Amino acid sequence: MKPAVLVTPLSQEIPHVDNADYIGVDAGCLQILEQGFPLAFGVGDFDSMDPKMLEKLKQRASLTIHPVQKNETDSELALRLCQEKGYSPLILTGGLHGRIDHTIANIRLLMYRYENLILWETSQKMYCLCQGKHTIQNQYKHISFFAIEDSIITLEGFLYPLHQYDLKPDDILTVSNSILNKQAQITIDRGKVLCIESNVR
Repeated sequence: MKPAVLVTPLSQEIPHVDNADYIGVDAGCLQILEQGFPLAFGVGDFDSMDPKMLEKLKQRASLTIHPVQKNETDSELALRLCQEKGYSPLILTGGLHGRIDHTIANIRLLMYRYENLILWETSQKMYCLCQGKHTIQNQYKHISFFAIEDSIITLEGFLYPLHQYDLKPDDILTVSNSILNKQAQITIDRGKVLCIESNVR
């Protein structure tokens, strides 16, 4: 499947992803163009954009424009459209900045609706791990896990290993771990967990 990089207006940096299409979330379209990436299409209500700039943008890319009064956030609408078009994974940038309510909404979209979603920022990323075995490369200083539902987790190659630990949604034992060597393994025997890799001090 082809990756999609969804860029919000709060994106500070856009990742280079091989073979990806770059999708603007509202004024994130301008971020894509300003940083020299090809804009595949844009989604949003575009209420914060200057009308003249919006007209120029319409000439450069296909835009799906929604009414300002709606039941979904612009990010949710963009994710839904990308999922319908068959993109995977979905990489959302700038989704962890700005208003805390929008940040929580993006995390909930990851936890409960889009298991193929990655919330990506310059110094950290967040994604879901479902049942099975997973390998993580040692690229970030801190790695944390939070249960989305009752889960059984095994951590191998970590500073703080675990063996078939019964991780509950209210458990914070698995905050701020680190990988000892080049990579580590996570086994989810049951459930689903949120994984956060971070270089933020």
